[in-house]
Amino acid sequence: MLNFTISKMTSIKSKYLDRLLEDFRLLSETVLLQISDARKLLSAQNNDSTGELYEEVEKNEIIIDGLDIKVREEVINAIFLFTPRAADLRKVIAYHDMTIYLERVGDLILNVVHSGKRMDLKLPGFEEFEELLSTMLKHSDTMVKNAVIAFSCEDNSMAYATISTDDKVDDLFKQISIKLAESFKERPLSEQELTNIMSINSISYNIERIADNATNIAESAIYLTEGKDIRHQY
Repeated sequence: MLNFTISKMTSIKSKYLDRLLEDFRLLSETVLLQISDARKLLSAQNNDSTGELYEEVEKNEIIIDGLDIKVREEVINAIFLFTPRAADLRKVIAYHDMTIYLERVGDLILNVVHSGKRMDLKLPGFEEFEELLSTMLKHSDTMVKNAVIAFSCEDNSMAYATISTDDKVDDLFKQISIKLAESFKERPLSEQELTNIMSINSISYNIERIADNATNIAESAIYLTEGKDIRHQY
């Protein structure tokens, strides 16, 4: 009877953790889809094809918020219901941290999309910023993808590679700030030009924060595989 009870509890635990994994997978896929849509919108620049994409981004944000709450509740329940041992507990805590980071990425992407709506990079002097922002977002997109893969596949080498890529995003962020200051100093600016400058600043900042959260995800992957916290150590 005791063996049957233990076997049944083990089966319930396995199914519960599988459901947690599935919800987390859906969350990560939705966030990656958001980044892809943000890249399309940034290059499309408010042409006729962007209306449906904006709607999709808003709907996906609702899905991300719902999954964030659901996964975090499942993590708490898993701890209370199954009192997981060290390895399982580390994994469950890592899921909790990852969910927080992915939800933040979702919010940052929404900020990028909203700021992009106000820009007009076809104005003289702004053409080069479209390429810089696109490159920056491409690097951040790759970082989030690789960080999620590193976590899901417990691949610490990919996690470390993701962390090292953050320098590229930081360099582009600084480059954009310097170019904005140098390109438009000591000249009168129209309302749209001022809007462009503020939007570019906002977008580059939010993309840089996306990369930072991808780094956090990679650190969680390393915590999962190696059992050590490397934050602030490199």
